[in-house]
Amino acid sequence: MIYQLQMLALIKKTLEEMGEKYYSHEAMMLIYNTGLVESRYKYLIQKGGSNIARGFFQCEPWVAVSVCKDYLQYREPLMKKVAEVCYLDWKYFIDPISDDWKKILTTNITAQIVFCRLHYWRVPKKLPKTIDEQAAYWKKWYNTEKGAGTIKHFKDIIND
Repeated sequence: MIYQLQMLALIKKTLEEMGEKYYSHEAMMLIYNTGLVESRYKYLIQKGGSNIARGFFQCEPWVAVSVCKDYLQYREPLMKKVAEVCYLDWKYFIDPISDDWKKILTTNITAQIVFCRLHYWRVPKKLPKTIDEQAAYWKKWYNTEKGAGTIKHFKDIIND
């Protein structure tokens, strides 16, 4: 498992580089806890199932493609900033391809953090503050109703 303080520092630095409005203590902790619940910071490829989700935050490539096509392409300054923060060429955002994002989300920790944050950014609700609120927020907006995770699972891992 990755050393907790290093991961928190990387998440904080990445969010700050994205821009002031993307960083808050609540955002940093939600993202950190999402990675802990999704992979325990051990797995870069989904364990079991379809093996499609990638990275510590278990983002599926189609989600990254959707963020690029349905969100970033309408926000060019943000797209430029995200490309810069992730150290990625524009082509991955302008013409996103699932196979490219599969590799990026497996190998680029900064991109994993950015796309986890953007996934949550598009949620039309305030960020949660408590572990109970995070668990419910994660289940509804990240893991979704169809996901195998539960609120109890989230809280058990965070409180372990």
